[in-house]
Formats: sequence, structure tokens, C-alpha cells
Amino acid sequence: MSKASNRFTPRFQWQFLRPRYWAVWLGILLLWVLGLMPWQLREWLAYKLGNRLAAREGNRQRIARINLSMAFADKSVEEREQMLRELYRTLVQSMLDYGILWWGSERRLRRLIRVEGGEYLAQAVASGKPVILLTAHSIVLDYGAMAFTLDYPGVGLIKPAKNPLLDWLMSRGRLRFNSTLYERKSGLRPVIKAIKQGSLFYYLPDEDLSHVQGSDWVFAPFFGVQAVTITSLGKLARMTGAQVLPVMTSYVGKGQYEFRLQPALENFPCGDVQKDAERQSAVLEQMIRQHPEQYMWTLTVFRTRPDGAPSPYL
Repeated sequence: MSKASNRFTPRFQWQFLRPRYWAVWLGILLLWVLGLMPWQLREWLAYKLGNRLAAREGNRQRIARINLSMAFADKSVEEREQMLRELYRTLVQSMLDYGILWWGSERRLRRLIRVEGGEYLAQAVASGKPVILLTAHSIVLDYGAMAFTLDYPGVGLIKPAKNPLLDWLMSRGRLRFNSTLYERKSGLRPVIKAIKQGSLFYYLPDEDLSHVQGSDWVFAPFFGVQAVTITSLGKLARMTGAQVLPVMTSYVGKGQYEFRLQPALENFPCGDVQKDAERQSAVLEQMIRQHPEQYMWTLTVFRTRPDGAPSPYL
């Protein structure tokens, strides 16, 4: 990361050529080759590999099953297992398409990612007011970030990957066009500055960050369950005078992704922290329900329970 600007800009290191990274390079070569192949092949592989991953008894699968049982208690076990399989198919699909996301031409990227509701964003930018794009942890959220940074400057927060080579590669892909990234630990100060200067903030406030020192949150309903809801969105909008546009990215089949925008939220923030948090949660839920199987249910979204009740993941 560049210390002078505080931006997150991982650089290539010669140690990446050591044998310990050769397996990663082999995987990268495979992604590049797959990016040249017909979408039918990648979709077939995603179906097969996704089913295998979903069938594993790993910790992430266990967390996803718990989340789905809480959020969709009205569905049968088999229906929830089908959602889990589709979640992992989408996860694998997005990974197999990274060869296009990281190295595809601008023209090919515009064919890959379809933008719906782009007029709402154009109107918001033309108004001269800052813009915050409210989104959730969709499995394919990186494709949404690429969609709008092809035309507008963007800013976002990132949690570095544990593998430095993957960290460099993923960040290189995310920074290909008009994008700036800051580490989460840098706080919101550089983000606020960027928003005021005209960058669109791609914000994902749907994680349980109650364990992070200094985070402000309340409980709000999320799929019928009281969940920790970060209250920073209303504060950011008030401090910057930004409009908040809900956006969601989904894989829609046949090798295509959709970046769907909604009109800016009216009367937001309203000044009541609890009401703003509840509205934020409701907007996210409404968007997720369009493709609920593509949400990142592997996150511990219900970890903190009201009245000090134990975590459901223990």
C-alpha cells in the first residue's frame, strides 16, 4: 500500500516467482485460458464444481446452512439445499469468469455485464451531488464494481487477502479503470474526501462488525431475524450530502451478469438512526430477494444476538 496517498495499491514482488507460488500461477493461467473459451463451457464447469463444493461438510457450508435455515425457515430442507447448490455454482461461475474481468477488453466487459437502470445513475451524477451506491455482499459484487467504474470514478474499501500474490492480482483487476481502494483499517476519512471530490462510493454495510472497535450499529430486521446493522450509511450521506442509490449485481445466465440500479432513496437519512438502519436493511433485503441464492450466506451475518444470546454458529 502506498504510504504517501494511503491508497491500497499492492505491487508485484519478485518473490511471487518462487516455487511456493507456482500453483497459484498455474491457476491464473487456467483462468486466462477459460476466459477465451465459450461461456457454455464455463457454465457447465460451474454447475459440476459448484455441486461438489456444496456437498462438502466444510465450515463455510455449515454457516450457510445455518443462515438459510434462519432466513428461510418457511422453506423445506431440500429447497434450502437447492439454494446452497446454486450459491456455490454462482461462486464458481464468478471465479471462472475472472479471466475476462481481469484481462478482457473494455468492449468485452460491456458485453459481459449488462447495466439496467443506468439512467438513474446518470441523473444522480448530472445533479452535481455526491453519490453512494448501496449494495450487499452478492457473490458477484466485483462485476458490479467493474460495471460502473468503466464510466465513473469509484472508491471502495477492501480487506487484503492472506495470499499476497492473490491480493496483488485481485487488486490489479479491481483497479483497472477508474477505481481507488482503501484498506478498511484506514477508516472512512479518505473515503469521505473521495466522495466529496466526485468518486462514487461502492458501500457494503451488511456485515456483522459489532466486534470491530469504534463501529456504530443497532439491531434491525433482516429476513425476519434481528441482525447487527451498521449505521454509517446515514452518517456518510448526511456528512457528504450524497444521494444513496441501491444497486445489486447478479449472474443471469448464458455467460452474462446484470448490474441493476434503482432511483436514489428519498428522505434518506431521515435523522432517526434506528429508522434509517431499518430502511437500509429492508432495501438490501428487497434487492437480495431477487436472487437470494446469490447472496454470500457464508458470512456470519447473525453472529451477534439480542440480549446476549449465544451465536448460532457455535
